Amino acid sequence: MANPPENQRIHAVLTGDIIASSEMPAETLAQVRAVLQGAAEGFCNSWSEPVEARLDIYRGDAWQLLLTEHNLALRLALYLRAQLRARLEADTRISIAIGTCERVDSEKVSLSTGEAFTLSGRALDAMTGYFDMTAALPVRAGETGLWAKASVSLVSELVRSWTRRQSEIAGLALLHPEETHEEISRRLVPPVTKQSVTASLSGAGWRALQEPLTAFETTQWKSLLAAQATV
Repeated sequence: MANPPENQRIHAVLTGDIIASSEMPAETLAQVRAVLQGAAEGFCNSWSEPVEARLDIYRGDAWQLLLTEHNLALRLALYLRAQLRARLEADTRISIAIGTCERVDSEKVSLSTGEAFTLSGRALDAMTGYFDMTAALPVRAGETGLWAKASVSLVSELVRSWTRRQSEIAGLALLHPEETHEEISRRLVPPVTKQSVTASLSGAGWRALQEPLTAFETTQWKSLLAAQATV
């Protein structure tokens, strides 16, 4: 079966900006951008099935990312924040939108158009200082849009309290969801005990994160958003 035309495909778009970027030296800001780029690439390479994420960083501290596997959008958003917090003690705000894309620019994702891009950008602009993450869905998603936004807001509050060590271990757990705590412990350099991994994930609210992650990854977004609409 042929793939649907681009303007009928459902994608996830993540739009973000780096928190407190104006207070960072130029070298640190460059490191933050490099971590974002590397984290997006590492995330895509960790799955057995092809996952494509195109990241465009612009205006110095703003970025936009197109994710073809839209069900993984929340996991990727959390992974990006975990990597920033673990490596540089930095962070980013993120707005997640799922919807259609009219035109995807092959050179600069931020120049693309479509409802997913519009919804994601507008939701980021509307965010207040109370939250670091939000979600936006087309009106046709109905009440699912309200629940998605509420879930992501609560998840964001958990991430705010992550320590550097919790962020490092949560990042590994997000990237390797099938691995046991013992297996994750051996990925750390130097390796730690299984008990240390369990304690860090418990402190990070890991069990509470599983429900929204599962809900996000099992929702039939294509069916929910099949009808065409304009923003």
